[in-house]
Amino acid sequence: MNYNKVEFEAAFGTLKQIPQSNLPEIVFAGRSNVGKSSMLNRLFNRKNLARVSSMPGKTITINFFKVENDVRIVDLPGYGYAKVNDAEKLRWSELMEGYFKSNRNIKMVFSLIDMRHPATDFDLWMLD
Repeated sequence: MNYNKVEFEAAFGTLKQIPQSNLPEIVFAGRSNVGKSSMLNRLFNRKNLARVSSMPGKTITINFFKVENDVRIVDLPGYGYAKVNDAEKLRWSELMEGYFKSNRNIKMVFSLIDMRHPATDFDLWMLD
């Protein structure tokens, strides 16, 4: 697999928008501002593959990246810290829970936790 051939595929804000999964998926999850998007950029040696912001809660959709036609990388919205209203937090929660409960071809989930802070209840829930 050629990791230099990664491209942004699509972003979806509701579960109904997400098409069926036909490729294995590797998922990146974690709190808002933990560095998921930065990690993807570093992993693929690309500065602007995944959007990065210093403001927590910038990733509000499930973002899909395709590596050749072999695998999909999935960048989930962050949880916990983002200063958004409760309705938006509920939408994110339902989006992520629906994603994990759907019939996806999820092969691996990376749950990123900031080592400078203790794991939160959200982190433990995600690990569960």
